[in-house]
Amino acid sequence: MSGESRAADDKSALAFFLELLRIDSPSGSERRAGRACAAWMEDMGLSVAWEPVSLGDTVSANLWAFAPGDPALDPVLVCAHLDTRWAGVPDVRRRSDGWMESGNDVPLGADDKAGVAAVMAGMARILREGRSHPPIHILLSAGEELGSAGVRASRRIAFSARRALVVDAEAPVGTLVEAGYGQARVWLRYAARGEADRFSVWRALQEATVRTGFGLTCELVRFVPSDTGCEAEVAVWFSPDVDGRIAKARYRSWVAELERSTEPRDVRAELVYPAYDVRASSWLHAVRSRMERGVGPVTCVRMRDGCDANWLASMGLLPINVGVGYESAHTRAERIHEESLVRLTRLLVAALSEP
Repeated sequence: MSGESRAADDKSALAFFLELLRIDSPSGSERRAGRACAAWMEDMGLSVAWEPVSLGDTVSANLWAFAPGDPALDPVLVCAHLDTRWAGVPDVRRRSDGWMESGNDVPLGADDKAGVAAVMAGMARILREGRSHPPIHILLSAGEELGSAGVRASRRIAFSARRALVVDAEAPVGTLVEAGYGQARVWLRYAARGEADRFSVWRALQEATVRTGFGLTCELVRFVPSDTGCEAEVAVWFSPDVDGRIAKARYRSWVAELERSTEPRDVRAELVYPAYDVRASSWLHAVRSRMERGVGPVTCVRMRDGCDANWLASMGLLPINVGVGYESAHTRAERIHEESLVRLTRLLVAALSEP
């Protein structure tokens, strides 16, 4: 790491964020970004370990670090992800009003390099100031943009902690995600049976999207007719207000009825991410209280998009996803304000250190 980065507020989030943006790290090729983070955490005196994970035909690795704390306190898992959806290095533009964006065709990558940088800067401050804190397990995951593949493949998570802070929500800084929707996808293929029949299939699919029942919402996201038939893709969301077992049973019945009524030649269904709900947890109350005491008002929301938090919840953890402040993720319009990094670091310090 450069001396300039070290001099900027003693490893500030902004300095490390800008350094991470110079490293190409698409899903499956996160190692170089991980090595930069590992070197930084080792400089803090943290123990670091790699956990190899398979991402399709590629082998990548989750990066783990550990900060021993007060053994009388419950340990906390802090999670952010190393990978970006698109390959390439953005041409970073820092505007006079504080916004940062990309000047070329590569999205900025604030999802989730801003989250990673804030975690690093927050830990540096906690350790530098000698703040009392619980044992902290840090997970910088691989393959989050591939359906949280790194988290789903991990064998270490179950032995780390029961409480988790995930730093990856596309929401303003000062936002905590208290519940997340689940999502499934259904892909269907139909044989060629004429233009009129294709219209009938399309209409039947549209009608099916409004017959999912309580706790499920549905959308026909793709319908492609061709000379050989047609293909369709349907997204189904699971509300966190409904018990997961009940929602899955309704979903299976709905898919079976969809097959019966539209007679596809081939059908494939996949759970993209499960729903979760931590609204009743004392952990959410504690995090919110600490952040409000340390920085200011905090807003709790429910999120429709999934991330590592959804899968951590399915593994028995209580995850709270923290708003990072980036906007328009995965597009050329992606951006983040410099002040978001500063405020996010303060919020993480308040959440992870004892009052």
